[in-house]
Amino acid sequence: MTDQGASSAGAPGGSPGSDRQPSSPVQDAVIQPPDFSISPGAVRSPSSPRLHRQRILIALVACHTVNDFYTLVLPAMLPAIRASFGLSYAAVAIIPFVTQVTSAILQPTLGYIADRRTLRRALMAVGFLAFAGAMIGLGLSQSFLAVLLAAFCLGIAASTYHPQSATLLAYAFEKHGRGFAQGIHGVGNAAGFVLGPIVAGFLLRWMEWHRVAAWLALPGLAAAAIVGLALVEPASRGSRGLLAGITRPLVVLTVVNGLALATSSTFTNWLPSYYVSRGYSLSSSALLTALMSGAAFLAQPLGGAISDRLGRRNLLTVALTGTCLSIVLFLLAPSIGWTIALSVLVGFWASLTPPVTMVYASELAPGERTGTAVGVVWGLGTSISALALPGTGQIIDAAGGQIGSAYGALAAVAALAALLALRLPRA
Repeated sequence: MTDQGASSAGAPGGSPGSDRQPSSPVQDAVIQPPDFSISPGAVRSPSSPRLHRQRILIALVACHTVNDFYTLVLPAMLPAIRASFGLSYAAVAIIPFVTQVTSAILQPTLGYIADRRTLRRALMAVGFLAFAGAMIGLGLSQSFLAVLLAAFCLGIAASTYHPQSATLLAYAFEKHGRGFAQGIHGVGNAAGFVLGPIVAGFLLRWMEWHRVAAWLALPGLAAAAIVGLALVEPASRGSRGLLAGITRPLVVLTVVNGLALATSSTFTNWLPSYYVSRGYSLSSSALLTALMSGAAFLAQPLGGAISDRLGRRNLLTVALTGTCLSIVLFLLAPSIGWTIALSVLVGFWASLTPPVTMVYASELAPGERTGTAVGVVWGLGTSISALALPGTGQIIDAAGGQIGSAYGALAAVAALAALLALRLPRA
């Protein structure tokens, strides 16, 4: 790669002609995007930028796995928590709701602070330590209020990852390859979604849920170590002004993402309880939920790669339409075998969108505010989706515990998201 090509490779806008000065030996401790700055006269093989990108991507896939591992650990434990405290469906829905709302509120602000203060790596490490602390707190909880406090801590932890990871990827990869890179990064999402219910379900077969929660603090500690050892901080600072980074296209994308997340996350959160209502055990329902989440292994890299060629807006519209139709078919399934197969199809269509949304947000970000833009789109989008949990809990209670009634509402939400996606700019 030539010097000019290297300089256009990393910045979020992909614009050439960077006027950075060569870095000093001290500055070499951080990345100077987009040209991976080196001191004058230093010798570096042509493959060094590529190897650097590979190292970042591998580390972030591992961290993404742990981050999203915790997303589905809690839903897998909800039936046991509900039975332990004698909760209604509406009450138990408050637990993931607290986590999602906390994460949603904090993500834009933490993304902005990380951009302005170049604290992306530090915040990511603190977030994983917070995951470990939250699970220990959940393991010690003896009341519903204590469970909600642990859920609040999980929300703080979850708020630190996505804005920072999107920024690291945006500065490491050229624009035409970011969709695919974000899709590979999304493999971590799939791995976490699969491993979360599998590990939780396995442990729930052998021990009580308090002990399971305490043991599940270990992955957070491991991820914090990966951040400290394998990632470095991009030196670029975002422009001043949190609100200045919120443009009309970002607002539309935030609403679309919120409705998409409301559909996928709510479908997934209620799926273990749905299978329990059909007579499956806790461990079996967790495994079936993992099967549905496993579709993301194929869908996320595929969605990112297709969006690089066909456009982000087109991919989002098609994926959301597919999600809507798949949920309708899921509800009409003639047998449990078809139900399980169609849940995987729902997972496939829903998993196409997250990497595309992340790249789309980073490309719409003005003034080097990548973390801010992703924090707004992902964080505030999560807050929209969080409203679906207590809302669908109320629907389920009103329908006498029939979770299928809530899934019908989710199909309508996915259809609305597909229509709104048509108002996004072409990208």
